[in-house]
Amino acid sequence: MNTIKLNTATIVSICLVLIFSMFAVVPNANAAYTKLKVTATSLNIRTAPNTSSKVMTTVKTNTTLLKVKKSGNWYQVKYKNKTGWASAKYLKTVKTTVSTASTTSKIVTSKTDNLNIRKSNSINSKSLGKLNKGKTATYIQQKNGWVKIKTSSITGWVSATYVTISNKAKTTSPKITNAKKNLYFVVTANSLTVRSKPDSSSKFLAYVKKNESLLVSRIASNNWVEVTYQTGKKGWVSAKYGTQKVKEPTTSSITVVVPEETTYYYVTEPTGLTIRDNYSASAKSLGQEVPFETKVQILKQASNGWIYVNYDDIEGWINGSTYYGFASTKNITFTAEKPSKTKYFVMKSGTLNVRSLPTTAAPSLGKVSKGNYFKVLRVSNNNWVEVQYTSKQKGWISANTASSNITTKKPTTTVSDSVKGSLKGIKIVIDAGHGKQDNGASGNKVVEKTLNLKAAKEIQAAIEKVGGTVYMTRTNDDQFLTLDQRAAYAKQKGANAFISVHHNSASPSATGYESYYSSSAKVSSKKFAEAIHNGIKDAVEEEYPHYNDRKLRAMDFYVVRYNSVVSVLLELGFVSNSSDAKLVNTNAYRETVAKGVVNGLLSYYGRD
Repeated sequence: MNTIKLNTATIVSICLVLIFSMFAVVPNANAAYTKLKVTATSLNIRTAPNTSSKVMTTVKTNTTLLKVKKSGNWYQVKYKNKTGWASAKYLKTVKTTVSTASTTSKIVTSKTDNLNIRKSNSINSKSLGKLNKGKTATYIQQKNGWVKIKTSSITGWVSATYVTISNKAKTTSPKITNAKKNLYFVVTANSLTVRSKPDSSSKFLAYVKKNESLLVSRIASNNWVEVTYQTGKKGWVSAKYGTQKVKEPTTSSITVVVPEETTYYYVTEPTGLTIRDNYSASAKSLGQEVPFETKVQILKQASNGWIYVNYDDIEGWINGSTYYGFASTKNITFTAEKPSKTKYFVMKSGTLNVRSLPTTAAPSLGKVSKGNYFKVLRVSNNNWVEVQYTSKQKGWISANTASSNITTKKPTTTVSDSVKGSLKGIKIVIDAGHGKQDNGASGNKVVEKTLNLKAAKEIQAAIEKVGGTVYMTRTNDDQFLTLDQRAAYAKQKGANAFISVHHNSASPSATGYESYYSSSAKVSSKKFAEAIHNGIKDAVEEEYPHYNDRKLRAMDFYVVRYNSVVSVLLELGFVSNSSDAKLVNTNAYRETVAKGVVNGLLSYYGRD
């Protein structure tokens, strides 16, 4: 009797252990199940692996089942809370793919400046920051045309259109050796980047131009060379964009010659020009200025536009650009005095040039015609008058013709009526930034590409109203041009200038408008950008006196750096700021900006 009880208890204990063991392994086994997809219209799940067994349930096509095991041509499967058998003929193994790559195997490189890093893979998602052209980040995964990345401080999504994905290069440092004595690197590229390390992802230092001859100090095994790009400053350039020669080449980018005949330079820069010890803006100042309206003889002339002069017994180099004065073989002399009474210069007929000095040898700043009048600032001994030609610029007009007269009585007509409305012959490209798949920045229920187009069209209408010709890079939100296409558009159209219209995004507290020009472009756009920005500033201050002017800045945005004409990029407000977003989305603000752009153009082209 006792033996029977013991055996029964033992058997019960063994059964309980088996039952608990069976349940204990199920959760862990689930994680390892292979997924199977039903390919038949409907599939029976049976109690046993044969067609004569009882049907437990029926599932439809594309239903996902979990494989437990296989027996012959049958799979044991789990479906919901049931385990049964189904014919392997009507089941297909689901391949699981993971789009997330090892964070150490790939890198993402931006192809454009100011690429938004967004919180999620959507153009309407919040911007967490920016990734500039050439900068890299760690690749995490890719999904629906977006790439998830990680920078040193941000993890987010960028549009796959504007990045390249590549395998991360080995981090082994290149071997660096000292260069031969008197080894020079001659740049063959039109423009070459100087960086802090022998690596294209290192910090940008400067640009050097074609044919510049630079002393080499060290050479890296990865085909980079360290050069002296400015006095006392060194950096690295890629050796594949130049040639190396021992001893300085005679065909240096900058040659110095003595003028064949006596030539003078007349300074028209109001602030004067600094004399330096070499033909470069970075060269040491000799502590002497050549003042406004001074004449100096050009003793030597460098091919980069700098000239060697003697002023007040100090010899050195000044910038001989046409922006700051002009050269002439004529020995121009004049004296000028302020009139004793207020006088006005009035155009009665015809057209006259406004010049930088009271002589026909001086460059023309623009023209004046019938109906224009100006207050006389000075009168020269050769009967020319100096006037405030634009809000920023003075100029001289000849009073030696019957086309004009000078009077002490203020005219009743206005200059502006006849001068404004005269952009005839001027061709402007208006570039509405972004477009189509590229929405640009977004926030506070507005999208940048749409705001850009509305503002661009308002500027177009304002320019055309005063006789100018406008070419639009896009006319609707379904059009898109690459940065290369936009930068080349003005040259294709034979335009005089290029204006790119944008709206900004940053922290919610950022507010205001700003303008940008490139300091590295072949065509100097600083004065053009100043005229446009000042025109906008004056117009905005009149209508919105408290709106923040964030100033004009130099920055090498692609469309202004690689343009063939004078250009400017406008940022008209922040969509990330609720107040800004509301303001920039009004017709009144767009009209104000357009008015300012037109006034800036009139000023720059001497039509105001």
